[in-house]
Amino acid sequence: MAIFNLLLKTLLTNLISLDKPSLLIARGGVSIKEEPLWNTKKIVNVTPSGLPVSVDYHWEKQFIYYSEMPAGELYRVKLGDDGSVSPKKIIITTKSMDFSQYAVDWVQDKIYWIDVEKNDTLYVSNLDGTMTKTLAVLNRLVRMTKPILDPYKKYIYFTSSNGIERIGMNGKDRKMIYSDIFFIGTDLGSDMAIDFQTDRIYYIEKVYSRISSMKSDGTDNRQELTNVYKSKFLTCYQASI
Repeated sequence: MAIFNLLLKTLLTNLISLDKPSLLIARGGVSIKEEPLWNTKKIVNVTPSGLPVSVDYHWEKQFIYYSEMPAGELYRVKLGDDGSVSPKKIIITTKSMDFSQYAVDWVQDKIYWIDVEKNDTLYVSNLDGTMTKTLAVLNRLVRMTKPILDPYKKYIYFTSSNGIERIGMNGKDRKMIYSDIFFIGTDLGSDMAIDFQTDRIYYIEKVYSRISSMKSDGTDNRQELTNVYKSKFLTCYQASI
C-alpha cells in the first residue's frame, strides 16, 4: 500500500506578518495553496517511482526542500518571481528509504537533520548541504515525527518513546520536557508544530485521537481537540491549528 506523508507548513519569515499564510503540501508532488480560494497549484513533480515524504521551506530565499520515498535524499528547488521552478538539486543523501527527519532554519540559514540509519545522529549543514557538522547521537527508539525548530530560542524539538524532548541547536542540553505521553513505533501520524506568537507546541496523539498543546518549556499542557480520528499532520499560526 502506498504510504504518503501530508505535511502542511505555514510559510513564516523572520517577521510574522501575513494574515493567512500559504500552505505547502507534499502529496503526489509538492503543491502550494493560497488565498482567497485556496486552490492547489503543483510546483514540483516527483519521479515516476517516487512518493513524496515531506516538505519544508526557506521563504525569504524562495527555497523549497522536499524528500521522496524510497530515494532517501533531500532535494531543493527555487521559486522564481515569475512562478518558474528551478531544476532540483540533491542537498543531502542518506540510506533511509523514507527520509523526513529534517528541518530548515530560516533565521541562521541552516538545515538540521537526523539520520535514523546512523544511530539517530543529529547533523547541521548550510542550506546547500555543505559544511556538515555532527551535533549529537540521539538513539531514540521511536522517531515518527518530523523535528521542529525554534530558531529564536535555539531549540530543536523531537519525539521519542519517552515523550517530547528538546535539544539545543548546538547539540547540547538535551532535556525531556513532557513525559506524560507515549509514542509507539506504529504511531505514524503523530505530528508536532510550534506557534511562535503564543509560544506553544501543538502535537497529535494518534493513539488517543486528540490534539494537545503545551508551552515550549513543557508546562501548561492541555487538550485542544478530541475525536480527531483521521488527522495525521498539522500546522499552526496565531493560535489557530
